[in-house]
Amino acid sequence: MFPRSLAPWQKRIEATAAPTVLLSLKRESTPLYRSKIGGVPFFPADHPPDVVYVPYPGTSNATPWPKHRRTGRELMLLLQLDFGAMPPLPSFPKGGILQLFVDDTDWHDLGAEVRAIYHRIVVSEPEQLFSDFDHDPGVHRVAEYALSFTKEEEYMTNSDFRFDRDLYSAIARDQRAWKDYLKLTDQRHSGHAEVGYGRTKIGGYHYSQNGQDPRASRPGWEDSLLLVQFQNYGDLSWGDGGSAQFFIKRRDLEQCRFDELLFHWDST
Repeated sequence: MFPRSLAPWQKRIEATAAPTVLLSLKRESTPLYRSKIGGVPFFPADHPPDVVYVPYPGTSNATPWPKHRRTGRELMLLLQLDFGAMPPLPSFPKGGILQLFVDDTDWHDLGAEVRAIYHRIVVSEPEQLFSDFDHDPGVHRVAEYALSFTKEEEYMTNSDFRFDRDLYSAIARDQRAWKDYLKLTDQRHSGHAEVGYGRTKIGGYHYSQNGQDPRASRPGWEDSLLLVQFQNYGDLSWGDGGSAQFFIKRRDLEQCRFDELLFHWDST
């Protein structure tokens, strides 16, 4: 039920409703082409190797697994997402697999070495998965988690740069309405045991412990969307009540181009 204190602004708030897909994590091994966090990635048989030349005596495996451009070390698979198995979202692909690889030795600057790969065609029984080469996933920061999906709708959070322009001046003058709005939109106020606990998700509105939106000061990012948000308190921790996001420009997402992503994180 919509809070009575927000009735004067109900239509304006409801106009911000956006779908999101929540990600539930279960620590277990997964088939190589399924949605996951961590673990071993899927590659089609004809995917070219990612070859990095490093100074002697360093080595780099000639496999499709993306490597760090300076060290030749295999980047960590942060996310593998099968869009065909996920509830559909506007502007997002309806099929294919997206993979995000990051340098997990620089956990607070994942945007510096992020590599995104999108496989347009996915078969259920790949000919070759490149799982038998020499690698050591145990050195990576995040263990393997299987993902399941739940679709929901949510209203604009006060972390979004449009909030101050569209809603804040009206709602913030009423203390009761402001508290009810936070209960409606901010997961810190939804009965979770952890203060600052948000949601790991695809799409929707991002959550910032400090009310920050990196798009606000970047021309060209005004129409961008939340690609994925990570917020957890195990392997995916970004400090006390912290969260991390990758944003993508709407046109790039609709054209399945993932080469330009904007990374942000903050905590208390």
